[in-house]
Amino acid sequence: MIGSRQNNLSTEPNTHKTLRVLRIGLLTFYGVTVFVVLLTLTWITIRDYQQTMREAENYNLSLARALDENATRAYVSVEQAMQNVAEDLDRQGGVDKADEYVMHLLLKDKVRLTPQIRGIITIGPTGILHSHGLEYPARKISLADRVYFNYHRDFDSIRPYISEPILSRTDGKWLLPLTRRVNLPNGEFGGVLLSGMEPAYFLKFYDSLQLPKGMQIQLLRSDGVVLINYPFDESALNKNIRNDDPLLFEQLRLKRSSTYIKNDNGEKLITFIVNQSDNPLIIRLSFNVDFILAHFKTQTYIRTALAALLMLVISILTYILMRQIKRAEQIEARLYLTQFTVDESPDMTFWCNESGRIYYANKSLTKHSAYRSDELSSLNFNDLFTEISEADWRQFLSQLHDNNTINFEGLLKNSLGKITPMEITLSLIQFQKQSYICCNARDISARREAEQELRRHRDHLQEMVMERTAEIRTVLDASPLAIMLSMRGTIRLVNPAFELLFAYAASDIIGSPTHNIFSSTEQFSEANQLIWSKIASGGVFRGETELYRRDHTPFWAMVYAKALVPGDMSKGLIAVIEDITSQRIAAQAMRQSERLNRTIIDQTADGFLLIDAGHRICDVNHSFTRLLGFSRKNLIGRHPHDLWGENAKKFFPDQLASLIDKHQAPIDLELLNHEGIAHPFLINSGVVLDEQKSIEYAYAFFTDITVLKKIETHLVEAKEAAESANFAKSSFLANMSHELRTPMHAILSFSEMGLGKTQNPNHSENLNLNRYFERINASGKRLLVLLNDLLDMSRLEANKMTYDKGVHSLQMIVRMACAEISSLISSKQLQLHIQDGEIEASAHFDKARLTQVLVNLLSNAIKFSPHGGEIEIHFIANAQLEPDQPAIGVSVRDHGPGVPDDELEYIFDKFIQSSRARNGSGTGLGLAISRQIISDHEGQIIASNHPQGGAIFTVLLPSHPR
Repeated sequence: MIGSRQNNLSTEPNTHKTLRVLRIGLLTFYGVTVFVVLLTLTWITIRDYQQTMREAENYNLSLARALDENATRAYVSVEQAMQNVAEDLDRQGGVDKADEYVMHLLLKDKVRLTPQIRGIITIGPTGILHSHGLEYPARKISLADRVYFNYHRDFDSIRPYISEPILSRTDGKWLLPLTRRVNLPNGEFGGVLLSGMEPAYFLKFYDSLQLPKGMQIQLLRSDGVVLINYPFDESALNKNIRNDDPLLFEQLRLKRSSTYIKNDNGEKLITFIVNQSDNPLIIRLSFNVDFILAHFKTQTYIRTALAALLMLVISILTYILMRQIKRAEQIEARLYLTQFTVDESPDMTFWCNESGRIYYANKSLTKHSAYRSDELSSLNFNDLFTEISEADWRQFLSQLHDNNTINFEGLLKNSLGKITPMEITLSLIQFQKQSYICCNARDISARREAEQELRRHRDHLQEMVMERTAEIRTVLDASPLAIMLSMRGTIRLVNPAFELLFAYAASDIIGSPTHNIFSSTEQFSEANQLIWSKIASGGVFRGETELYRRDHTPFWAMVYAKALVPGDMSKGLIAVIEDITSQRIAAQAMRQSERLNRTIIDQTADGFLLIDAGHRICDVNHSFTRLLGFSRKNLIGRHPHDLWGENAKKFFPDQLASLIDKHQAPIDLELLNHEGIAHPFLINSGVVLDEQKSIEYAYAFFTDITVLKKIETHLVEAKEAAESANFAKSSFLANMSHELRTPMHAILSFSEMGLGKTQNPNHSENLNLNRYFERINASGKRLLVLLNDLLDMSRLEANKMTYDKGVHSLQMIVRMACAEISSLISSKQLQLHIQDGEIEASAHFDKARLTQVLVNLLSNAIKFSPHGGEIEIHFIANAQLEPDQPAIGVSVRDHGPGVPDDELEYIFDKFIQSSRARNGSGTGLGLAISRQIISDHEGQIIASNHPQGGAIFTVLLPSHPR
């Protein structure tokens, strides 16, 4: 049958010609036969026919004008209901500036007073639904892809716009949108106001008219789009009848009132009325001519029967035969159009029998497979899809007998050997007691390339992070001095020199408290306070302290420390540690004996310079001559001032007595060598008293810190490189989040469209499609949440987060956050207790960002709460951030396992989660983002544990901004 149908395509014009000749011949025979009878009845028949048609035309025109008046009143009343709301939005400065709850009450009242309106909504300038007359709070659905939204955004006219019928994304029902642009005070686009008219309002009115049988009504927009049809046919909505005959449509529209006969599946009397008011509406009535002429035909048949019973029989037989010929023509035309559509389809379509033999293939399959049509008819299914075995085909047949339709992916191999990935749909068709398999294949090469490109970008990002980490690690490993990074009293990073000095492996010491390398926590607290007093303003600490190795053996170390971020202790510090135990032992030995001092001075690596009371150089050691290049004999008897000028007075002042009993910190000073090149030194100077306590000598030790200076320079460069890498990372994340959000919005929009179009349970093929669209939509939303978190984190790190602050009610924000996650609360059957205060607490904050913080805290509470548990929300009316800073706040408590005490601050770090998280879900960014947002509001967010179990997260905000 399928093969024969393909062969019959070429004979289609001949078939039509034969039927047309047969119809003409039959009419000629009938005309000759009944000519005598018709001659006597012609005048009466023509008179009755014209009278019947005039009456029908007059009735249709009267009915059309009544329907036009009804439609005009309906749309005018809707425009009037919208006018006050639109003016109110214009005065408030656009949709986003209006209070959602107040607007909800106003819209709800308008819906109640206007029966033809099912709902009124406001849409912000970005396309997000702002407020709804039927629900509060409104679901934040994107309507930016709607035609009416793009129309109002691109054109500044405030005239109401009648859009085509649409399926509502809030309740899934048909509605007739009437929209109006909302302007900002400066005339720019401020959003859209939409009134959704109820199609049932018009249909009930049409039902009440008790229209004659065969009457059809269409309410059209001026461009021909069908807004309402009666009897109601959902598939005809949005159809543009102007496309059927544009020239005729324009002629009728210009005439404004027309009546004509149309022969389309039976003769119909068409009445066309264009609305006389400003509304761009058209009423189109269609009355079946057969119903109009029913009485006329009856009278004609009676007269004909009285005239000649035989002629009546001949007339009836001729009429029946004519209808059969006409029906045959229509069937032939439909079969031809169906076959043409399948042949020209861009998707590959072919038919097989149960053994897999191909009976028919369209042009697209012929093109992609590179086989000729006659070659395809000799192939089987698995000749094209070679990876499908006979066992697989039998399994497909079994599944098709159970489900009628299956989907899978395969590889098409054409005659040239090219492999193309395909998405294949098999459907089982029963025809004339035989089973056929309809196969549809779609090329998915582009989709797979897009998935591969996304994976490539992800791998590239990971490589960049690893490269930056390796660079920092290389700098630390190359340092000969021990280096340690400490944050909040915890060691975060050490280099190999540190491991060697303290006898700790990096895996053992990283993560442990910093006081482990001190004798006690008290000693650590004192040293830490001293260090931060020096480096808080950006300086460098240098000092000696006693430290302890892993085996608890003490040693003296010179510590150089610098804050990573001056003034912020939470960002930690980096310390360079040098073991100076040997230097201290040498200094003690020098004070015991002059001989021993001389020996040590001669052997020490530091330069030593000795002068008498008259500032003449008496002695130098070998290290001094080695470091500065002067010979000993050229120095004896000279003054230090001759060598270094005023710099010499910094360690040998004119009054040497000032060095007596005075603790002198080492001096960081650059001195010139014999070639005039400056070298950095740490210089310690002092005096030697004789038995009468008079100054006999003064001395100075010169420690070469060239290497330390280079290390410090390298550390600063490494820190700057790390900051640059971090900034590049943040910029990359921000750019990638923006780039990925754009296709994600498209994916979500198309998945929502797919969900709306596959909700009809009467079509079995819609079940699988609906499930696939649900999975796409859910996965897209999860990925969009992750992208939003990454974008927020990168903005906060770069201090580019903007806030739209104003005075808002804290209770209202909490209610909005609870409504936003109500579905999560219901899914775990949790009880939400909000202990509201008697007075509304208001503060100055960004409403959207504070809602984001509360949603994060409530989401964490839901995640850690047991099934069927409770979540408690308390409002804090009187609190203090500082002694003179009043504050208000809100706390969220769950009844879960709580947070370990040592993690109460740690969980606010980026990418960190509590060790009690059961499944490790989430990115660990929620609390970090929340703390930064609250900090930008000059507030605090605090984590604690309740004595009876569960965690408490408290948010405090200033009552009055500074």
